[in-house]
Amino acid sequence: MKIYPTENNYDELYKMLCKIKLYNKREGTTMNRLGFPTHKGAVFGMVKAKFKGIIELSYYSRKYPKIYEEIQRIGKLICPFPFTMIQVNHNLVCPKHRDKNNKNESILVSFGEYTGGLIVIEGIEYNAYHTPIQFDGVTQEHWNTIHEGNKYSLVFYS
Repeated sequence: MKIYPTENNYDELYKMLCKIKLYNKREGTTMNRLGFPTHKGAVFGMVKAKFKGIIELSYYSRKYPKIYEEIQRIGKLICPFPFTMIQVNHNLVCPKHRDKNNKNESILVSFGEYTGGLIVIEGIEYNAYHTPIQFDGVTQEHWNTIHEGNKYSLVFYS
């Protein structure tokens, strides 16, 4: 487990994200991951188009290029490895899980106006508030604790 303390680089992105509408990923639908509660989220970066079968820039990256630029700027500051995708979550409290499709390790960082919401990796709690946490989501079981307030998180991965 690697932890990368950083200064506050998230204020501008927080303001930008508060102004847009993210997907409402409803529990039990194909827009949401199995077992995850209803939450808001989006993928930025390069994704495989569902119906075209090609790799392309995600819908949100094209719709909000300034936000994508800001996420990329942050990623270059905190990620020690190349990444192609960034999952943006809003107020997600995820259940215990392992990631299936990630190719390498992930970096998670959170920001906003909230309390609680720790990331638990293999039973150990970490505070990702403004502090990027690197872990292997494929092999390491992870989840979040409950939080109060307005929380965003970024997960950088390939």
